[in-house]
Amino acid sequence: MTTTVTESELGRHLLTVRGFHFVLGSLGDPFARSLHGEGDDADAIGAEIRQRGPIHRSELGAWVTADAGVAAALLTEPGLDTRHPESGQDHVRENLWETWRTCHVTPAGGAPLTLPLAEYARLAGLNDPVLGRRTAGAWRADVRGAVLPVLDRLGPRFDLVTDLVRPAVAEALVKVLGFPVTAGDLAPLGVAVDAVLCPPRLPVAVELEEALGRARELARAQVAERAVEPRDDAVSALLATGYDRADVVEVCLLHLMAGAEIATNTLTAAVVALLGRPGQWASLRQDPDLAARAVEETLRWAPPVRMVSRIAQRPLTVAGQEIEADDHVVILVEAANHDPSSGAGNFDLAGEPGPSLSLTGGGYESLVAPAARVIATEVLRAVAERLPGIETDGPLLRRMRSPVAQAVLKLPMAKGR
Repeated sequence: MTTTVTESELGRHLLTVRGFHFVLGSLGDPFARSLHGEGDDADAIGAEIRQRGPIHRSELGAWVTADAGVAAALLTEPGLDTRHPESGQDHVRENLWETWRTCHVTPAGGAPLTLPLAEYARLAGLNDPVLGRRTAGAWRADVRGAVLPVLDRLGPRFDLVTDLVRPAVAEALVKVLGFPVTAGDLAPLGVAVDAVLCPPRLPVAVELEEALGRARELARAQVAERAVEPRDDAVSALLATGYDRADVVEVCLLHLMAGAEIATNTLTAAVVALLGRPGQWASLRQDPDLAARAVEETLRWAPPVRMVSRIAQRPLTVAGQEIEADDHVVILVEAANHDPSSGAGNFDLAGEPGPSLSLTGGGYESLVAPAARVIATEVLRAVAERLPGIETDGPLLRRMRSPVAQAVLKLPMAKGR
């Protein structure tokens, strides 16, 4: 835990925010209902939000949009950023009944994933020559070599997430970054993607804070080691760009915290979507090179980051609405991707890709997206080749309080024929 906030203070804050979501959601506010989660249909909520206009103010105080055109404009709006322009970012000790600030919900969840957009742009200068859009593909063979043993160890029955996806993503990051991390190390960090907007239970928030501390110490140690003795891994390549060690640590943390979760959730959603559409799963089995297309379609259809949170840095006029400086703005990326006005279709590997706003906007999502895409693509390709007969063998269970990632916790599988 942090030294500035007690568990009692944090627990009270999390319960208060959760109460806001429950009460206002029960009174009919669709955005509050989506944050409370627990099974509401995302498409139905998106349609309900669009009925309230291109952008509207939720009872929670945030401006919300599910409109494809408005969402696209807001994701590139220079008057929006991740932090409040003048006041602090930590709202744990505030009286929410007076401030109505329900952003930056947890200290650990907010810090690494709500850096100023200019800082992500600066860190991209370090990341892109090694793990960027044009360079991440150089690690494909390394990722594939790391994940094949995970698939080969599976028994006739296994869990998609705990036995296949998370271990495969962890092994891929071990190979690429050179970090000695396990699936158990990465799982608690992934909660941060949701914790920016949705209050986790107090034990989960404490575990997140502790896991972040361990990851930071690991990153510092590994970076210091590579500075003395470089190896054939991404950390050594990142250090060779000439940036400070502290910047390399920050980029590595983003890949461990957000990149791993984005790859995990994208891959899991891809398998779920494809197995639910046998014809398309058959197409991937016949042509595993369709894995990249399947990942892109999954990012559009079931994005791993379904809501993007921003703060107005100055007064803005958006779709006829006056947004004041310091107002909270939330872009519902998944709902915007599904907006019928954009020509969005159903999940389909055939034809031209539909419009997608996923992993755009210049935040942490954009920075880690190239490496996450490579990992998800190579694991999915390997699954199609090595496990062509897999089938679900039990109910899908999602992680509690996961409206941003809608992360799958467990899904029993069988290898089939």
